[in-house]
Amino acid sequence: MKTIIALAAAGLLLGGCSSSVVNPQDDPIVIDLTGKPVNYVEKKLGLPNKRSETRSGAMVWVYLDREKGISAKECKVTLSIRNDVIENVIVATDNQSLLSMVSSSCERIRKELGIAS
Repeated sequence: MKTIIALAAAGLLLGGCSSSVVNPQDDPIVIDLTGKPVNYVEKKLGLPNKRSETRSGAMVWVYLDREKGISAKECKVTLSIRNDVIENVIVATDNQSLLSMVSSSCERIRKELGIAS
């Protein structure tokens, strides 16, 4: 019986599981970036991975932070920018394995913003 449980646990770890989470708005990334000028984020994070514009004229910038391997995870920080000021920040994470849930997400972005994990 112990062998079956061990094999099932190993299968879950190796096979991975996927869960997508939008972190609450009290995330330090949200707090740090909201209301800042666009040149602040350009200086800290560089140019975004993706850019688009909404019908209302707001710019949307997306920064991605991906980790591969056994602790695979993805972090996506989406910024809504109007009049060169960051109006809204959304942090979304996707843990792709059980091991990825152990460590914090968005590590590179947090490091570049000077936010402790």
